[in-house]
Amino acid sequence: MPDTAPTFSFHLEGAPASGHAIPASVLVQVVENAQNAVELIGYFVEGKEIKRRLRIPARMSRKYQLVCHVPVAGSYALPLSLGDPLSDLFALDDIQKVWGLFSGLLRGVSACDERLVRDALPDGTVRRRVLECFKAMAPGAGANWHLDIRGDDDQSFALFDDKTQPFVQGTLVPAEQREAERTITGELKTINFTQRQFSIVYPPTERELVCSYDEAIEDLLYENRRSLIQVTGRVVLNDEDQPKEIHEVSDICDLDLSPFSVEHLRADGRTLTARVPVVIEPTLDDSKQYLCLANEALGIDVFAHTREKLAVELAEQVLMLWDEYALASDDSLEESAQALKQALLNTFTEVADAA
Repeated sequence: MPDTAPTFSFHLEGAPASGHAIPASVLVQVVENAQNAVELIGYFVEGKEIKRRLRIPARMSRKYQLVCHVPVAGSYALPLSLGDPLSDLFALDDIQKVWGLFSGLLRGVSACDERLVRDALPDGTVRRRVLECFKAMAPGAGANWHLDIRGDDDQSFALFDDKTQPFVQGTLVPAEQREAERTITGELKTINFTQRQFSIVYPPTERELVCSYDEAIEDLLYENRRSLIQVTGRVVLNDEDQPKEIHEVSDICDLDLSPFSVEHLRADGRTLTARVPVVIEPTLDDSKQYLCLANEALGIDVFAHTREKLAVELAEQVLMLWDEYALASDDSLEESAQALKQALLNTFTEVADAA
């Protein structure tokens, strides 16, 4: 067993890191959630019971702290080490166990392999909370960065990209439950932790919707207390077919209106790659329930309840436009359609062998 703290590095790559710099918000998002995941695993390794509203003791936070070293050249490379081997007599053994579980989970999530994830950490309660941290470490749909995680040999062993969050959410929520769910955007109004309920104001009707949740997702309420949030669960309608309540809430997140970066569009086994990333500012429709993307020059006009679904709609629409205009002969197109064809050809290229 190594006699020093495990070392590894986070490589943040993409447009924000092109100048060896990264927005502080992205760096905090990644490192803070990685620290939370490590502390949860450390708590588990030491045989502690994971309870609701868990507070990690200061001693344990020091023992399993992630130590950031001087950044190095790379898109944005942040070397780290895990833990303080001198914090107690058996600290190094515990730290190595935590590293084994942490790195194993990273590999499983990177591979989008539920079996690897379960094998890495069999305890379902701890695993769920760690996976929520991993989901928060990953870029959301339309983000223009990804996280490459490398070991002490500088070899990549995990990658968090736009496939990570959907995989984690799919692991946390059974397929049959996801099929019956809907996402509602509203303003957080009240929280009742005793009854495990909270309420949001639904903008189209200005009525309060009572939302019921399981304690497994209670941490998400602490983390997402801003005005407009998105709540996913089983929506109950009233006699007017308007939402009345949300049961079995499975996800809570802030409404994300950050710029949507279009680099690769995948649908039906095909891929379009942007010659230069196309950035579109999402907007909300009047009901505040739909995120919208529009680019008149490229013929883009899509909407969906969530960023993840918006990415799917965008890919499908642009592939349709590609087939109808970019691949069509000029003779079959009117002048305005020829202009759209040229805009698409100038912006995208089809990559036959892309995964």
